[in-house]
Amino acid sequence: MSRAGVAALFFILVQWGAGAAQAQVARPEIAFSVSLEGEFILVEAHVDLPVAPSMAWAVLTDYEGYPRFITGMRESRVVSRVPEGVVVDQKGSFGFLFFSQAIEVRALITEYPNNLIVSRTIGGSFRDSLGRYELLPLDGGVRVDYTGRLLPEFSLPPLIGMGIVHYILQRNFTEVVDEILRRDALARQPAKPE
Repeated sequence: MSRAGVAALFFILVQWGAGAAQAQVARPEIAFSVSLEGEFILVEAHVDLPVAPSMAWAVLTDYEGYPRFITGMRESRVVSRVPEGVVVDQKGSFGFLFFSQAIEVRALITEYPNNLIVSRTIGGSFRDSLGRYELLPLDGGVRVDYTGRLLPEFSLPPLIGMGIVHYILQRNFTEVVDEILRRDALARQPAKPE
């Protein structure tokens, strides 16, 4: 199959997967974009959720719980808490179809309770990485804003590399949103009588 054929097949599969996922779960609309700026991959995402900001904060700062709801993450553990923030080691893989890349990251995460989380890689599979979650209160909910700037140590496949990055990062952001909504739904359930 030619490169153009592989690229076309990839985009068809991504669109099918996104449509199937959307059909299974009703969720608020997510705005998501990925672009290139020189060597850097830029990510922007936001979603308005009908949950308390504290619920979104609880999920975003549950670093050791990430492997339970983020596809491809095998391990996420807090190594230490230092004056500058929380040091977290994460391991997993990043891939789609025939492309797979092992990922290891050590991140320094600085929390500004209860509305801002800034993460910078200090070791691992990225030469540079800066991510920022900001929680903005809304009437009856919260807006979750994410911006990221990534420079991987590894090479992406030509032609379809950015498509893979877009697919995986959007999927992972959607999984975080789904976990926030899931925990909120559980918290709203009436307590069972004993």
